Amino acid sequence: MPFKKMLFKPGINREITDYSQEGGWYSSNKVRFVFGFPKKIGGWAKYTVTAFVGICRSLFVYSPSGANNFMAMGTSKKIYLDTGGSLTDITPLRLTTSAGDPRFTATNGSASISVAETSHGASAGDYVTFSGAASLGGLITAAVLNQEYVIDSITNVNAFKFTATATANGSDTGDGGGSTVAKYQISIGYDV
Repeated sequence: MPFKKMLFKPGINREITDYSQEGGWYSSNKVRFVFGFPKKIGGWAKYTVTAFVGICRSLFVYSPSGANNFMAMGTSKKIYLDTGGSLTDITPLRLTTSAGDPRFTATNGSASISVAETSHGASAGDYVTFSGAASLGGLITAAVLNQEYVIDSITNVNAFKFTATATANGSDTGDGGGSTVAKYQISIGYDV
């Protein structure tokens, strides 16, 4: 069986279809061309060890009048500011409630917590941070409630559910008290 030398055109051509482009490249990932031949892009290094939430959609690097360099990173779920390898969540807030507006309800044996909040405007997948909440009386303590959560489901325009870091027991009968404040971040984007 004779061999035939195959010569491919250098570069990626997306102007025509994959089938109509004879002897060329239509799609690639992390490839560069050296003397007309494809080579893998080398030299990739992990920039930060801090994990971020979502799929990165945009980077913006800037240097204010000082010597510090900053990088803003927009993901499908959050906005971060990088200050030398350390990521800070700077996602804007869409709504901050008055103290006592959100009320919690726990079910014995479940980590799912229901929140009653008039006209919260949130969607499933959005982020909310609670502060000032009191213990519900059992395993759902103030430390469990006063943190950031992802909203699991929307019950109606005045209620939603999230999954706590602890499972409620029969003693969790409180509602979080009159000092609870909810801070809702801007709505998330799509991962696709």
